[in-house]
Amino acid sequence: MRPISLKALTGSLFMTLCAAATALSATTEADSLSAALSRARTPAEREQTYVRLADLCTDSTALAAVYWEAALTEAAGAGDDYGCREALDRLVQGFSAKQPERALEYVRLADSLLPDRRFALFRASLNAFWLWKQMSVANSFEAIDRALAEFRERQPGSLTPEEEIEWEFLTGLSIDYSSIATEAYGNILQAIPYVEQALAKLEKYPLEERVHFEKLCREELADIYLYADDPRAAGQIGRCIDLHRAWMAADTRFERPRRDSSEYLMRSYGKMVFLGDLLAREEVDDYYNKCMELARGRDDREEIYNTSARYYQHAGDYERTAAYMDSLLTHYAQTGKKADLGSIYIAQSHMYEKAGDYEKALKAVREGNDFRYYSRMDQAQSKLAEMQALYDVNRLELEKVRLADRSKFFLLMAGGIVLLLLAGWAVYQQAMVRRLKLARTQFMAASEEAQRQSRRAQESERMKTTFINSMCHEIRTPLNAINGFSELLLTEQDPAARQAFQTEIGKSTKALTALLENMLELSQLISTEDPLPVAQTDISLLCAERLELQRQLGDNPAVEYAYEAGGGIEIPTNAFYLTRVLDNLLHNAAKFTAAGRITLRCRNDESRRTLQISVSDTGIGIPPEKQEWVFERFTKVDPFKPGSGIGLYLCRLIVTRLGGDIRVCPEYSGGCCIRIELPY
Repeated sequence: MRPISLKALTGSLFMTLCAAATALSATTEADSLSAALSRARTPAEREQTYVRLADLCTDSTALAAVYWEAALTEAAGAGDDYGCREALDRLVQGFSAKQPERALEYVRLADSLLPDRRFALFRASLNAFWLWKQMSVANSFEAIDRALAEFRERQPGSLTPEEEIEWEFLTGLSIDYSSIATEAYGNILQAIPYVEQALAKLEKYPLEERVHFEKLCREELADIYLYADDPRAAGQIGRCIDLHRAWMAADTRFERPRRDSSEYLMRSYGKMVFLGDLLAREEVDDYYNKCMELARGRDDREEIYNTSARYYQHAGDYERTAAYMDSLLTHYAQTGKKADLGSIYIAQSHMYEKAGDYEKALKAVREGNDFRYYSRMDQAQSKLAEMQALYDVNRLELEKVRLADRSKFFLLMAGGIVLLLLAGWAVYQQAMVRRLKLARTQFMAASEEAQRQSRRAQESERMKTTFINSMCHEIRTPLNAINGFSELLLTEQDPAARQAFQTEIGKSTKALTALLENMLELSQLISTEDPLPVAQTDISLLCAERLELQRQLGDNPAVEYAYEAGGGIEIPTNAFYLTRVLDNLLHNAAKFTAAGRITLRCRNDESRRTLQISVSDTGIGIPPEKQEWVFERFTKVDPFKPGSGIGLYLCRLIVTRLGGDIRVCPEYSGGCCIRIELPY
């Protein structure tokens, strides 16, 4: 690790010196431009000065925005179309993430400043970029849903060609981000045809008119290809770089020595590095070196750490990858910049695991999990500190009273107070001391009770938050699928596609129904202690029926289903709830077994009057340390798999109410095996 730290320190010193020299030069040039501004007489001259001042302030978003706003005003007065488009583009990009309402004002301002038809694509690109940011940064789908609804409400054939392009692009964008939000990652690729249709329609326009919207489409297409590990991503990123350079080359109004295009090129080269194994090693090295050269020149530590981590991950240097991730976490902590630190910690744990450092991997996982509860823990600690301070004050008051009592006692002795008064006074003082001790005891008990209540409140808050997050996510996933495919069903004409959409809607409806039924059954089981009714049940027939049903629902030819039973078995039990237990166990086995074998065994131990049922699979298995943890509420072995985390908890609750026992078989090593024992 020492060479890495030394290299980082040397690079940091170099970047600091370069930044200081650049800042001194920029300050002198800014003073010169400010003086020139006072001598400017025409809008064109003032626009030129404001643009050059904005070019000097690329590191200060707030100051650059002031100059771009002034440049926009002067460009409009001078009739400079290129200047208006550049200023609007810069302002919308600068404010969309942090001040979306202000950015939206500039999107609307473009309609009045550039009303001509030849600027229709540019205006549409501003609106599309703003909507993109609302989804990617604010995780809000309301704006794009509203925009698509307005397009659908228009009369057929009333959309302009530019509006049709915008509709195609926004539809693909909505499918992409809604799939990510609902973790339905398999639907992301369905966005590709819509973006490609938008690009095909854009080809009919001159480059000057389509450059902004085409770059937006190709950036989205490149992101989807990156997700799909499609080598076509490199071509899209390269085309974006060409469009960026073409737009800058079109500016022949005046010299701009400080115009900086390094940020866009740096991000683009960084994306090339993310392609990893899809490019030749020499190409990846070349793009990485270009990205690092630009990032160090800009002192962009976030880009340096992030891209370097991905570069060394593809190179198989997991130790260095984890080190750059650690630097990225430190950078976020020092700058206070908001980021999903939990995800970074989890990714870092994977790198430590691949590097064989399991201790650090476990530490990274714990830090990622603990990060979400910092705010709540800080609040709880603050309350405990207040109570501790109150206790300390009362303790000091008690000591003060004791000292006063002792002083009074010695004064009375020294004064020669008669024995009777002294005895009475002593009795009085003892009574006071007892009262103070009692008060102290009561206060200590109250303090301990308050701490217990605080811990209970924290646990209750954690469980409530876990429950709400889990239910919101699990309910939102099928609901979003139902809504999305329902909207597509209204516009899709292809019968095969419509049938596929109907099938997806049916699957999501069944998933939502099953989730709600589980929650209702869980609530009913928890709210009552009454014994479950039992009746004579053919266990062999029941097990065979549930296994066959799961085989049909799973529809996975790579998984073999087997049933092993020792003849006909009939015992008194609750068939309804036992069915729920079997369905949950078989569903979990199918969910975590991509290929292999699922076996349902049933055996009647007549000597012990015990029924034994086991479900085993050849899936990913459960680590030994989590074999008891998985039966708790809202716990999931794989957080990225769909599910509410109450299935095994509900199974244990039912089996316990039936007087039996359920647990993971520790001796099974081929995947996972869960065994049930039911007395009768």
